[in-house]
Amino acid sequence: PRVYPIQYWQELNDLYWFLQEGDHPFESVAIDTTTNLQNICMNFVLGDEASRDASRDPDMPSRQAWGKVGQLMKTQIINFRNLPMNVIFTAQLRLKQVGDDEDDDSEIIYGPEVSPSVEKVLKAAVGTVGYLVKKEVVVKNKKKKTARREVRRRLLLGDSEHYMSKDRNGVFPGHIDAPDLAQMLELIYQGGN
Repeated sequence: PRVYPIQYWQELNDLYWFLQEGDHPFESVAIDTTTNLQNICMNFVLGDEASRDASRDPDMPSRQAWGKVGQLMKTQIINFRNLPMNVIFTAQLRLKQVGDDEDDDSEIIYGPEVSPSVEKVLKAAVGTVGYLVKKEVVVKNKKKKTARREVRRRLLLGDSEHYMSKDRNGVFPGHIDAPDLAQMLELIYQGGN
């Protein structure tokens, strides 16, 4: 893959318009990560606010700054989602406690490390949401009587009260071991056949 590291918000706009124009060989684009993209957006908003008000602390976002970040992120998520290509959004993990800390009913829910308004738009904008986990396992070879440690990846896609997931296409099982994006796209385009 070609990697284009984005440092400034305007670069994302330039990249979007390049991809929208369609004069390129790319079939897929991935935003890795939306968590970092939100930070870049916040830096843009805070810099804009500081340029208009020198007394404003450029490291302390106001409620209005968070609102502007949410709106800018929403626009770009929808723009990228609407590109005539495969679009992948990744995010770092956030643990969110639901319920009262003192109650036994409180739960931990895993979701993307973005603001709540961005999380809602992100989840609604895509067809598949999964939670990728890594687990170290011991693989035994009975013939050679050896064992080795190996890290395995599993993409959790099934309904869960503990992590955000969905399969709008209805083609995936509850989990996929060693997920392969090309195979997943093929399943989506073939309708699960």
